[in-house]
Amino acid sequence: MDVNSMFKDKRSGKIALIAHCIINQNSRALGLAERSSITAEIVDFLVCNEIGIIQMPCPELGYAGILRPPQTRDQYNNATFRKHCRKIVEEIVSQVQEYEKCGIKLKFIMGVNGSPSCGVNEISGIFMDELRFKLDKRAILVPFYEVNFERIKEDIIALEKLIKSE
Repeated sequence: MDVNSMFKDKRSGKIALIAHCIINQNSRALGLAERSSITAEIVDFLVCNEIGIIQMPCPELGYAGILRPPQTRDQYNNATFRKHCRKIVEEIVSQVQEYEKCGIKLKFIMGVNGSPSCGVNEISGIFMDELRFKLDKRAILVPFYEVNFERIKEDIIALEKLIKSE
């Protein structure tokens, strides 16, 4: 289904799920904010490539608040936190299905290097584990990408290759 013929407007038909702290560093655990507010390079990349942004809720913020100390994946790997993540994931995946039903394509999911919730590569985050599981269960195939705040330029180059390869 062609998005433009369906809606007859200027929407791009592309979206990405983005970890909350990429767009709002104020949500990070104490002492971990890498920027004053947003990661502008990532936002600029998405805008330039006409990819809509779905900012996923921060599971740690909802679970432990702003003043939480940094914790490890093992510390968050408990039944209560997983249940909290599954509740958030259910809403996100329902939204993704609604978009895809109308021809709007989820291009990728962006997590954060080292996050016990939103890590993708080195540390597989609890939230991302639950998200992957639910997407797999609903047969939604999408690449996951992990941003490292210390090497944003390299991440942008890799993201360019990711969206061009589709």
